[in-house]
Amino acid sequence: MKFSKIAKVSITLFLASISLQSYASWQVATGIGQNREDAVNDAIHNLLMQSGADIRLEQSYKSGVLNGTSYGPASQNIIKKLVVLETQHTLNRTTVTIKAFIDDKKAKAKCSGSTVNKSILPLSFKYADSQAFQGALGIEDTSKELDKMLYDQLNNSATFNTRPVLRLNVVNDNGKNVPNKNKLDNLKAISTQYGSQYIIAGTINSLSKSKVGNNVITNMLFVPTRTINFDIEVFDAINQQIIFHKNYSGETDWPFDSNEFLDLRSDRFRGSDYGQRLYDLTSSAAKDLVRELQCAPVSARVIDTKGDDVIINMGSDNGLKKDMKFSLAQSSNMISSVGTEYEIHENAKGLYRVTAVYPHSAKLKPLDLQNNTLNVDVDDIVTLE
Repeated sequence: MKFSKIAKVSITLFLASISLQSYASWQVATGIGQNREDAVNDAIHNLLMQSGADIRLEQSYKSGVLNGTSYGPASQNIIKKLVVLETQHTLNRTTVTIKAFIDDKKAKAKCSGSTVNKSILPLSFKYADSQAFQGALGIEDTSKELDKMLYDQLNNSATFNTRPVLRLNVVNDNGKNVPNKNKLDNLKAISTQYGSQYIIAGTINSLSKSKVGNNVITNMLFVPTRTINFDIEVFDAINQQIIFHKNYSGETDWPFDSNEFLDLRSDRFRGSDYGQRLYDLTSSAAKDLVRELQCAPVSARVIDTKGDDVIINMGSDNGLKKDMKFSLAQSSNMISSVGTEYEIHENAKGLYRVTAVYPHSAKLKPLDLQNNTLNVDVDDIVTLE
């Protein structure tokens, strides 16, 4: 029996539809913005974060249309269909809930580092100096709000295994300079204690308020403005290096009276231009961190050895699975010509395979017992291949 061309096309489309369904799913997310379009784009960003999608492939929503040239089975777009389920308006802020059909197979970042969730530890935001703190009087708790907003964004990302915000001033120079040995020692100790490879530090440079003009009439006619300026820095505490540093800044109207008590979590503040700008900058920082760390190397420390077996401080809570392979770098302390002690890591021969996985640790065994490093020690580093 021969099939007609129409039948063949129908069968092909049917099979393609089944294939798409097997790799796609409906997912729901919420977003906020100053208008419906901004809120939908924020929801798209949140949806991709929580699904672990490659943030570099983020699509945008404009004039009621999701960008992209085609939406068939062969389309390269991550989101195949988008529906706005609910829209709410309060003051000058809009909140939406969307439902999107996500192509899970295309969404994932294509790199070995994306297969394991990065352990990250956010440090609480610190003011750069006394002048920065003085400029924030009346809203000095903005540092805690930045802590919460950034943590919520990072914790929402399937890319990360995010630890609670650590409220310790372990970055002794507020991340302004190349880290000195004391800072690196602090970060290494914190990394070991909290089982986190990447440590995120935030520094508030300015939240100062400015008048529009110098005369009484101008000040009566125009609303004062207020700046938002902070830095985000990421330390790879295991490999002991800064891998990301960026400044985020903006300036918007400040409509609040100088004697007014401000609840920073009220809809009046969050719905203001300033509150919305604060959220937008924090969201932008979270997106940058996902983009930077999604394919970053995954490393862990050796915490114990038993014969040929190596125990590392990373496990199933990071998505580690049996048969994953790691390379080894051995650590040693050196002393410079001026008497300064520093740590180095040298690549060792052989690969190690995961043979057992526990919630916070894993056991590795050398692939080749005849060609492995014999003197593996605590604090040596393994990196996912």
